Amino acid sequence: MDEKALVSKLSAAQTVDEIIAISKEAGNELNYEQADKLISRIMQTKNDAAQLSGDTVEKIAKEVFGI
Repeated sequence: MDEKALVSKLSAAQTVDEIIAISKEAGNELNYEQADKLISRIMQTKNDAAQLSGDTVEKIAKEVFGI
C-alpha cells in the first residue's frame, strides 16, 4: 500500500478494529493495544494544537509503518 492510500485510510478510521484491518492490509499487523494507541494519536492530530506542533497522520504513518 502506498503512503497516500495508507494515510487516507488511517485518517478515515473510526474504530480500533478498522486500524487493525488497515495494519494487516499494510503488512504490519498491530495488536489491539497498539491499534488503540495508534487511533488515539490519529484522533489527536485532528485538533489545532497537534497541527501547530507538527503532529500529522503522515508523520505517524511513517513512524509506525516505516513508509
